[in-house]
Amino acid sequence: MAGVAEIHTQATLTPSKLEVMRAWLPGEPWFSGDASDLAVVGQFRFVDPEGAVGVQVMLVTSGGVLYQVPLTYRDAPLEGGEEALIGTMDHSVLGTRWTYDAVADPVFQNELLRTIVEADTGAAVSAGASAPTPVHGTGADGVELAPGERHGDDLISYGSYTIHVPRHPDDAEPIGALGVLTAELTLDGEDLTLVLAELRSA
Repeated sequence: MAGVAEIHTQATLTPSKLEVMRAWLPGEPWFSGDASDLAVVGQFRFVDPEGAVGVQVMLVTSGGVLYQVPLTYRDAPLEGGEEALIGTMDHSVLGTRWTYDAVADPVFQNELLRTIVEADTGAAVSAGASAPTPVHGTGADGVELAPGERHGDDLISYGSYTIHVPRHPDDAEPIGALGVLTAELTLDGEDLTLVLAELRSA
């Protein structure tokens, strides 16, 4: 089940999520510009079954371009995750949070695959938090859940399956995919259905 993400609505983050992303994004090959006008236009959460890792997918714009930026928040460094570290933030309730590009984080990988295979949705959020962007998996019969492994900036391998996580979701072409994760977003007055992940045979 998608579950409910516990959000500390009165907490403060230093630096903020946007500040951390603005510092990190210009160094990524799939991002263009300097991120000075970075703005969040949508977001949703997954819930870590162990309750330890925060998982949030941010939909942001900069320079008129839409990007997907999945993030995970941890209370200690991710083993082997040095290259995926985006930065650290001081959370006024939870303490230091190590923030990662979630494509490299096994908690995100597992929840992404599960959501698609089980035709689940993004998590609900606790009272007082901003409503999440609606997302939904389509289901993929016969695909077994298994640990994932990052390959490049936007590809996760699960044995005989892969998931492509498009950084530019409005350009995704899911033809032939076994299953997808989609989001409904209104941007500049236009209603969009975005493909956020594509499950395929390897």
